[in-house]
Amino acid sequence: MTEATTLLTVLRHGEVTGPWNVLRGKHDAPLSAAGLQQMQQVIAAINTSTFSRIVSSPLARCRVFAESVAQTSNILLTLHAGFEEIDFGDWEGLTPLEAQTATPELFARFQANPEGLAPPKGEAFNAFRQRVLDAFADCLTRDASGHTLLVTHAGVMRVILSGVLGLTWHSAFQIAIPAAGSFQLSLLPGHAPYLLKLNFGQPCAA
Repeated sequence: MTEATTLLTVLRHGEVTGPWNVLRGKHDAPLSAAGLQQMQQVIAAINTSTFSRIVSSPLARCRVFAESVAQTSNILLTLHAGFEEIDFGDWEGLTPLEAQTATPELFARFQANPEGLAPPKGEAFNAFRQRVLDAFADCLTRDASGHTLLVTHAGVMRVILSGVLGLTWHSAFQIAIPAAGSFQLSLLPGHAPYLLKLNFGQPCAA
């Protein structure tokens, strides 16, 4: 008998309304028109009929698009809070420079290695990573085979990549995950995960 393969396509939300280069975790900014178009372009490069289900962060910048794809394609959608972005606490909405100015020592340490640290009044990095990995394991358990679309955030995507590919957190940050960035994993029982595609279906930079 052929072993069942799980195919996982992970899509970051597109551009949102308001400033882009800020620390945005729990802040629930909606997608901009350009951000919606970015995500639609990526999905257009995939045969949505192959999706067995869709899983999404409940935050609006992910959820609204996931709901539209689920409705159009008549695919089951699951909202999973485990795939929300990290809560940046007092750093929410600040640019990196503003966060560094407010808490220079902590921000420098958090950027260099967030292990064991948390933003002021925010979520501890270790707790964030664990909830993402738990959500990822739950996602695979619920769909041991088939093709799942996961709509989520850049930080979540780096946790997944570092977890399944054995990367350090520093190495994961060397992978570009732009607005509507994406990757695709093949997960065959008894075998190491394979990274099949990275940032596919996106327009070339002008």
